[in-house]
Amino acid sequence: MPNLIPTQADQQVAQCLEEGRSFAMIAGAGAGKTTSLISALEHVRKEFGSSLLKQGQRVACITYTKRAVAVIRERLGFDELFEVSTLHSFLWGEMGRFQVDIHEALTHFVIPKHIESARDKDNGGASKTAIAARQKAEKLEGELEALADASAWAYDDSNFSNFSEGLLGHDDVIAVAGYLLGEKSVFRRILGSRYPFIFVDEAQDTFVSIVEGLNELGAGVGLPLVGYFGDPWQQIYDGRAGDFSPPEEGLSITKTENFRCSPQVVGLLNAFRTDVEQVPSGKAADIEGSVEMVLVEAETPEGPRRTYTSEQRDRALQKMDQAIESWGWTAREDVTLLFLVRQMIARRLGFEQLNSLFTGDFASSRAQDDFEAGDHVLVRPFIKLILPLIRAQQDGDQRRVIDLLRANSPSFSADGPNSNLSLGKMIELSRNAIEKLEATWASSTVKEVLLLAQDLGLARMPNRLVEHLSRDPRSEAFDKELHSQEKGDWLADAFFAMSTEELSPYFDFISENTPFSTQHGVKGEEYPNVVVVFDDVEARWSHYNFNKLLTPRTIGEPTEGQFDRGRKLAYVCFSRAELNLRILLFTPSPADARAELLSKGLFEDGQIKVVSLAA
Repeated sequence: MPNLIPTQADQQVAQCLEEGRSFAMIAGAGAGKTTSLISALEHVRKEFGSSLLKQGQRVACITYTKRAVAVIRERLGFDELFEVSTLHSFLWGEMGRFQVDIHEALTHFVIPKHIESARDKDNGGASKTAIAARQKAEKLEGELEALADASAWAYDDSNFSNFSEGLLGHDDVIAVAGYLLGEKSVFRRILGSRYPFIFVDEAQDTFVSIVEGLNELGAGVGLPLVGYFGDPWQQIYDGRAGDFSPPEEGLSITKTENFRCSPQVVGLLNAFRTDVEQVPSGKAADIEGSVEMVLVEAETPEGPRRTYTSEQRDRALQKMDQAIESWGWTAREDVTLLFLVRQMIARRLGFEQLNSLFTGDFASSRAQDDFEAGDHVLVRPFIKLILPLIRAQQDGDQRRVIDLLRANSPSFSADGPNSNLSLGKMIELSRNAIEKLEATWASSTVKEVLLLAQDLGLARMPNRLVEHLSRDPRSEAFDKELHSQEKGDWLADAFFAMSTEELSPYFDFISENTPFSTQHGVKGEEYPNVVVVFDDVEARWSHYNFNKLLTPRTIGEPTEGQFDRGRKLAYVCFSRAELNLRILLFTPSPADARAELLSKGLFEDGQIKVVSLAA
């Protein structure tokens, strides 16, 4: 980055690195946080890299996603000086050899905490909740007694631990690492000697126990040094260190530039957020953008549990379409629409029943997470191979067809039964197979398509999926308590019975081939033109109430949790817009809401429009 002019915040970071002083950089949205992080890493490489390598030491850079890991590694030229990793991978890589200490943490801290939590939910009664909590506590107590026989622990890279098999899931890796950082000085000393510089990206989303442990590691002046980069207002996950601060004697640094958003969008961000006053900077300072809000009168929900009926949901989406048309944004590829929940997107795009299935009674939280990532075992063959194959065939892209088959198909892989055939013969075989698949697709169930793909040797089927396909459907009625551990069977059976109609729009959404996204899924992203849709009825989440957040005098005060979570999520959404921002708020009292918003100085008179039910 030879032509980069360091900001004042970057200069302060460089000074901390020279002094061996830990720090925490608060960088608002669009501030160029990643650029500052890379700049700090480059400074360490230039000034200390050779001596670190001679001593067998490296620089740790912990970030939140695998995507961010790939970006940072590339920008650093894949230099082996740097250990760039996600938090879970980094922690397990360092603590995995401390097997005795892991055993101690599980025995004296982690599992007892799980037992205590379960016991707290058991009031001694005969309710399903109490019985389930009691059974869970008893199961954990049995596993705790059997822990004496465990000799080795491994990271399972899943949501849940299996203590009886020595496997730790995501949450328990964090719990054990927090224990080691807090209680084991030898672990801290070894970690600090291996990594004299530890940088933490997205610090606001790092777990509290990890930040506390790293703060103990980086306390005082001198190496090891811990440097945080993040923004408390972009912490949108519970249980994280949103209000992170530097280790003792470390320096707090604020970066005030905004290189992303137009001055008009920055003006709203500054009115909405009072702890950091951002300045439009770089090319963004010369952009002419706009901010507008439409207040739509919300219908009284007439569906079950105070939700919209299908007809009401359609009318709400129609109001949204009318607003978008009034802005001249209809069918524009440079417009991104952000919804709080996926159900509204699913209805608009045409995979509502599929989405409801994977968020309903048969789906665990892990199943829902995997479905939303396009990685659930039931949908994976469609996302990874079947639909990409059909699309490539329809586009006449035979090279893409062959590449997909070689990478994912048992019959067409490099070591498969057809590997010795000529390219022409491979294309002929693949065309015939995919034509059969296409012919079956339009008029068959999901299960029939999967069975055909399996018979043709097109798709690798995970063992769990093969088991579902080969068994008879569950005939008994589903009982939430009785079948809690087996509900995946009912999920699979319901999925298999569906037509394939909703898989194509789901695939398009997962592949980011639509203008729609969830508000939680865009942190770190930026778009030219953004529409943020707030509808508290449709959301049905007690965690959020945007009417109460934005217009408390009109609607009523939010709870403390609603206020904190809501303002952070709203800030993340507003700050995605590079040029123009549009906010659509469904409210029962649009005229009163407008008056309140104007009185608070969030918007000017010409920026707010009211749409009544009769409009």
